[in-house]
Amino acid sequence: MSLYFDNNKLFDAEGHLTDEGLYAIKDGTLDDLGALEAAEHLSFCDYCLLRYTAMIDAAPDCMKQPMRDLIPQVQSLMRLRSFRIMTNRYVSAAAAVVLGFVMWGAVSTFGVPNAAALLPQQPAARQERFGAKFNTAVNGFYKSLDDTFKSFTLTAENGLDQIRAQSIGGSTAKGE
Repeated sequence: MSLYFDNNKLFDAEGHLTDEGLYAIKDGTLDDLGALEAAEHLSFCDYCLLRYTAMIDAAPDCMKQPMRDLIPQVQSLMRLRSFRIMTNRYVSAAAAVVLGFVMWGAVSTFGVPNAAALLPQQPAARQERFGAKFNTAVNGFYKSLDDTFKSFTLTAENGLDQIRAQSIGGSTAKGE
C-alpha cells in the first residue's frame, strides 16, 4: 500500500473533487501531481472550494491556528528590506554628489575647453597635456602643504626660543 492517495480517485464523474480527495488534500497525502491538479481545480471551482472550506471550518480549533506567530518575523524582514532599500538610495545619492563635486573640481581646476580648440587648426604651440596639468596641480598642493608645515615649525621654534630666553635671563625673585 502506498503512502500517497491514488490520483485516479481524486475526481468524480462530473469533474468535481471527491470527498476522499478533499480529505487527501487536508491530510497532505497527495503526491505533487495530485496536489497541483487539486489546487488548480480549487482555483476555479466554487462548489469544491465551498466543500473544502466547510471541511476546514469543521476541524478542531487547534488545527486552525498556525503553529507559531509569524507577524514578528515578517515585520523584522520588512524592516530589514526597507533599511536596505533606503541605504541603497542614500548610497547612490551620495555617490552622485561626490561624483558631481569631483567633476566640478576638475572643471574648475583644468578649465573647460573652448569650441575653437575643437575645430581643426594649424599646429600651433603644443598644449600642456592632462597628466602634466595634474602633476602641476598635485605638486602645487604638496608645496603649499609643505610651506604650511614649515611655518608651523618656525612658529613653534620661535616660541620655544622665547621661553628659553625668558627662563635663562629673567629673574623671578620678589622685590626685583
